[in-house]
Amino acid sequence: FFDYGGDMKPLQCFKTGAGRAIYSFPVRSFPTLTNNVYVIDDGQQYVLIDAGSGMERPNADLLAGFNAISEHLGRPFSLADIGTILITHGHIDHFGGLPFVRQYTAAPIGVHILDRRVLSNHEERVVFSYRRLETFLEGAGVPAEDRLVLMSVYLFAKTYYRSTPVQFLLEEGSPTVGGFGVIHVPGHCPGQVCLQVDDVLLTADHVLSRITPHQAPESITHHMGLSHYLDSLGKIERLTGFRLGLGGHEAPIEDVPGRIAAIRTAHDERLGKVMDICRAPKSIAAISAELFGRVDSYHVLLALEETGAHVEYLHQRGELIAANLEEIEATSRPVVKYVRA
Repeated sequence: FFDYGGDMKPLQCFKTGAGRAIYSFPVRSFPTLTNNVYVIDDGQQYVLIDAGSGMERPNADLLAGFNAISEHLGRPFSLADIGTILITHGHIDHFGGLPFVRQYTAAPIGVHILDRRVLSNHEERVVFSYRRLETFLEGAGVPAEDRLVLMSVYLFAKTYYRSTPVQFLLEEGSPTVGGFGVIHVPGHCPGQVCLQVDDVLLTADHVLSRITPHQAPESITHHMGLSHYLDSLGKIERLTGFRLGLGGHEAPIEDVPGRIAAIRTAHDERLGKVMDICRAPKSIAAISAELFGRVDSYHVLLALEETGAHVEYLHQRGELIAANLEEIEATSRPVVKYVRA
């Protein structure tokens, strides 16, 4: 469920209805995580969409992708030829490579305002997120020694990135460089955007061809959470004028509305499973163990966040309630146990 493994060809070129070229190539951001990086020829300049995680392997993959484009064009082409950089959202596998890219180009960087500080004041963001995640895990019922392990896992790779200034903001309703349409779709990430390039939609991590994008509760990060995500899916369902979706991971999406319907169904099924599990009072940690079974390493954290997002959604709507209210009232840092209303 959480494996964004690569299934892409080394280099692909898509043509929009207006004749613009969109080059796509994979970078292996982490051992089990492959990202799609895009380079768009908008007729006047080349635009880089996302930059990988910034670790040694994806940086090498990034250079290899540009070499492949150079071979395709039949002339020298490198990061120095990039005129603008757009970051689809503030997750490390999409923006972590910016300091590496900065060695080759001073091209202006754009991101949505809700993810600006993730790029430009990363150290502060990590500290705030760390503390909120720690509080979530304690309330979820994760034992102290396990929390220490998960928090160290959370910090992995985040210390590799150095804060990098942002030069401009991506705003919904305001065309950006090349006239690309910007659609703000919070949920998976606060500042997540989809970019409409003529009749092609870059769906980033909002809609993917195979898996349902990861969710985390809004109690950890504002503007995330399943409620925001499902509302944002509706934005894309109502969007017209595109024939193809290109995600931040995985293969192209020929039928974006159909894929959205499948994602909604997957979340409905998961919500139903959570409700079934909560016939008896359960902590988020206990619910996660039943929902996902045995998982390892970073996937333990992802499973807890995913469970937390679904529990939060049901609790917000009164479908789940706290079964141990007196304990919560009397304890400064309680473990909440949820039960069907």
